[in-house]
Amino acid sequence: MRYRVSMLLLLTLSGSLGLRAQSQKKNPTKKRPVVASAEEVSQLRNTVAAQGKQIEDLKALVERLVAANEKAAAAGREAGESAQAAQALARQAGQTAQDARAAAAASEKDAQHAEFSAAEAKTAISKGEDKLAANQKKFAAVEETLNRFRLRGDVRVRFEPLLEDLTPDRFRARLRVRFGVEGKLGEDFTGGFAIATGTVNDDPVSTNATFTQYFTRKPIGLDLGYISYQPHQFKPLQLTAGRFQYTWLRTSMTLDPDLNPEGFSEKLSFDIKNPVLKNVSVTGMQLLFNEVVGTNLPVASGADSYAFGGQLSGRFQFGLRVTTTLVATALNWQNTNPIIQAVTAKTLAGNRNTNATVGAGATIAYASKFLYADFIADTIVQTGSERFPLRILLDFVDNPRAASSQRHGFWGEASLGRQRDLNDVQFGYSFGRIEQDAVIAAFNESELRAPTNIIQHRLFFQWLAMKNTTALFTGWFGRALNRDLQNAAIPPGLPSGEKDPFVKRLQFDLIYKF
Repeated sequence: MRYRVSMLLLLTLSGSLGLRAQSQKKNPTKKRPVVASAEEVSQLRNTVAAQGKQIEDLKALVERLVAANEKAAAAGREAGESAQAAQALARQAGQTAQDARAAAAASEKDAQHAEFSAAEAKTAISKGEDKLAANQKKFAAVEETLNRFRLRGDVRVRFEPLLEDLTPDRFRARLRVRFGVEGKLGEDFTGGFAIATGTVNDDPVSTNATFTQYFTRKPIGLDLGYISYQPHQFKPLQLTAGRFQYTWLRTSMTLDPDLNPEGFSEKLSFDIKNPVLKNVSVTGMQLLFNEVVGTNLPVASGADSYAFGGQLSGRFQFGLRVTTTLVATALNWQNTNPIIQAVTAKTLAGNRNTNATVGAGATIAYASKFLYADFIADTIVQTGSERFPLRILLDFVDNPRAASSQRHGFWGEASLGRQRDLNDVQFGYSFGRIEQDAVIAAFNESELRAPTNIIQHRLFFQWLAMKNTTALFTGWFGRALNRDLQNAAIPPGLPSGEKDPFVKRLQFDLIYKF
């Protein structure tokens, strides 16, 4: 189109120039100067102006034609592109429709599979719930069983200097570890067991293990093992059998705290609604400490050894601040000579013997028989400060079967404070005067200067440093009561006529309980 417009413009210009040339040939110029008139100049100017206008009009027409041509070309291109886009959209729509049909078919298949899977899942969930319920039931049963039992025990580390004027001083470190389990065996039965350190077969009154023997392991043995029956229909009754802790009230003067008796116990305890008398208890005990298989053993009596007796106690309330428990106990020991024979043969360690004896070697025997007639008064006074109750304990024992007048024992103790809450403190003092045959020397307090024929003082202070940790200091200061009696515990070389000097036993304990 642009080419045609250009040719038209050239033809128009050529025509105008040709007409002008012909006009000049018809009127040949003469060889004289040609002078154009004003009129001719004016006509020429008009002609040129008219031709210029025609040229401008032609240019405008060409430009309009070019613009129209370009617009038409652009519209054509746009139409082509739109057609191509429409074709692409059509192809895409066809593919989308095909994909939609495939997706619908897959969805229908998935829906069928999901329905089947849902049924399977429902079955699996039901089975899982049943299994979970069964496991929860088993766990609840195990938990209930475990909740019926509790662990208990303690660890005690001790530093202990022993200072005596006539013998070399001694410094030793000791360890005590006890661990046990106790709990309900059923609605009416409870039971438990415990193990403890200490020499296993030959020391009934101590669970200490001394830091010695070249780092060898410390022995440990069965300390408790018992079953107790208390029917829920009649709770005042309690029957206990095995190796158990004391079921009756006593002090260290008669039996050591670390000694756990073996045998049987029966107890009836009744709470009473009375302004003064609050409780009455009756306890029976049968203790077995030596069983003889036959008469071929070196046992003088040739019979089993045991102790039996009973205790009656009453708890009284005087006003709001004073509570007193009064106790009367009778404990009769039968066939006790195997004890002194085992001590002599060094098969029973622990306390040294300070009782009077007769005979020697395998036929040695106690000079006295033993029946403990024991009377205790234990009073607690609330001082007005909850953390500082006052306790006063008095214990008097008599052995009416003694062969001499050396048959009485007295133990008194006073303490102020308690050991219940964090930072609780307690301090106190004890005094003991135990004559030679008041009790059996093998079984009472092992920390005394001597088990009998002794004057003993004790000072103690304890602090509950943490809820389960106690720091304790105890000072034992004792000497022989009568140095001239048989088996008196006096140092060798004590000058005649002099009293036994006080032996000072200092104990620094750290006790962790759980």
